[in-house]
Amino acid sequence: MGNTIQVSFKHQRGMSYWGWLLVIAVLGFTLTCVSKMAPAYVDARYVNEALKTLSENPDLENMTAGQIKKEMGRFFLVNNVRGKPTEALQVVRGAKGTVVSIDYELRQPLIYNVDVVMKFNKQLNTAKPELCCDPLVDLEQFRKRD
Repeated sequence: MGNTIQVSFKHQRGMSYWGWLLVIAVLGFTLTCVSKMAPAYVDARYVNEALKTLSENPDLENMTAGQIKKEMGRFFLVNNVRGKPTEALQVVRGAKGTVVSIDYELRQPLIYNVDVVMKFNKQLNTAKPELCCDPLVDLEQFRKRD
């Protein structure tokens, strides 16, 4: 009647040396990826915030391209955003409104000859400021005209 299950502690020894080595390798790789890629995503978040702040400016339609760039530059300076996002700022005026675009690609070396490529494309269209910061306009057509 009494079917008892015998538990053998002999087979329950924990993780082996190779198991621990695998866990440490995976954690090390994850930490390397996070430490290399996180600053780019933090900058992208600040770019998003800068465009949202700009969209709330009531005088945005009357501002010149230089004034818009200066306003964005101030925001970037305060939030320590440097490099590609600040260089990729583009202001395009059209009949239906102004498009402020920050479209850039960042290549970050990860390990030896392995690079990670991150693409960011944020736009503010003054015709639809509530849809900030998703790209609504393909600016390639404007670049081809220049």
